Amino acid sequence: MIHIPPDWALATTHIASEYVSCQFLALIGGRPNAIPPLELDFVMLAACSKLASTLTDAYQNPVTINFDVARYADVLQMMEKGINPAREDSLLSRYPPDGQIYLDRPTVVCDKFGIIVLWYLPGAIDLLIQNDMAAATAIMSVPLARSVTSGATTNNQWRTDSSNFYSSQCGGTLGCINLSPAWFLQGHPAPKFHLHVSATLKLFDGQSFCQAMQRPAALIAAALRVMHPNLYWSSLAMKLALGLWAVDNKLDEMGDRLREWASVFTALAIVCNRRSPMHRDPLSRPQWFDVMTTFSNYGVARMKMPNLGIESVYPAGALVAGSGQIMRHGLDMADGDRTAWVWYMRDDVHEFVDIPRVDYFKYRLTIWAEAVSAGTAEINADLSPGEN
Repeated sequence: MIHIPPDWALATTHIASEYVSCQFLALIGGRPNAIPPLELDFVMLAACSKLASTLTDAYQNPVTINFDVARYADVLQMMEKGINPAREDSLLSRYPPDGQIYLDRPTVVCDKFGIIVLWYLPGAIDLLIQNDMAAATAIMSVPLARSVTSGATTNNQWRTDSSNFYSSQCGGTLGCINLSPAWFLQGHPAPKFHLHVSATLKLFDGQSFCQAMQRPAALIAAALRVMHPNLYWSSLAMKLALGLWAVDNKLDEMGDRLREWASVFTALAIVCNRRSPMHRDPLSRPQWFDVMTTFSNYGVARMKMPNLGIESVYPAGALVAGSGQIMRHGLDMADGDRTAWVWYMRDDVHEFVDIPRVDYFKYRLTIWAEAVSAGTAEINADLSPGEN
């Protein structure tokens, strides 16, 4: 059984995830509603209830595409970025989509063997949680402004190149930054190098940001517990094991940020007013989910995933979960201000603390009922105060 110290932000996250998963199972099973936990404030309870309802709507609207995600993953090259047109044309000729699907309501997309490829959840994020996201983003306005570069649009540099950003209509800050309480710096892998707190959390009031983002982080983690329960459990164990490692190595700052970090995800990217050309996220695992969320005031926006034959509306308050490596995706500029929070994992961090890699998750109720409630049987991490 996983023990989470009560002074960790993850303790409240886990309570929220338990409520969302129980309410989800109650709704799809026609049982009485789950009892709301007293530990959650009214804003969080309302957000969790809305999320569970949206997850249920998606579960009851499955779509199967003629796609073999496991074999598709096998043919992807290491560090496949999705920006080579000739390479993408070759993949499309080998794995052509049957047709085009347009998503505008909550949906689960599965491959032909029942593996979940995508969760599409418009309206999943309550407006008050979006307000929390906006307030937390404002704390990071300085690193966001400094992140925008000029003159380099190859490889990963397009993510911060000025040509891909558009002006804010209300004076907001443009930019793209990444935040993590513990990860490996680019080009500094284990075992030669150790984990670090991201510069954005070290240099720009990381404590205030971690406190401001606790409700949004908890909500997305709660969604993950339903969408991919095994990934939730393994990632929760990973975070607690990192806490032990930080204590053992007397890394006080990392220990503080891990204690304040309310998410089971390794890192968060904040992206303000940027178009995203078609791309893949090469460090994502094909079996895992990245979670993309959006807020602010903007007009009609669409996310395109051409290799899956999918296009979706992408309104404020939407949540889209899938492997950034599998789905080649892109977003055009929006009419208005659009900020995205993208949550993602790093397998090298799981590996560093000996957490096993979890596999794909399939669409089947019996698996859900077991995984969301009893998925801790093989994962045992203890971080009680005073224990090492």
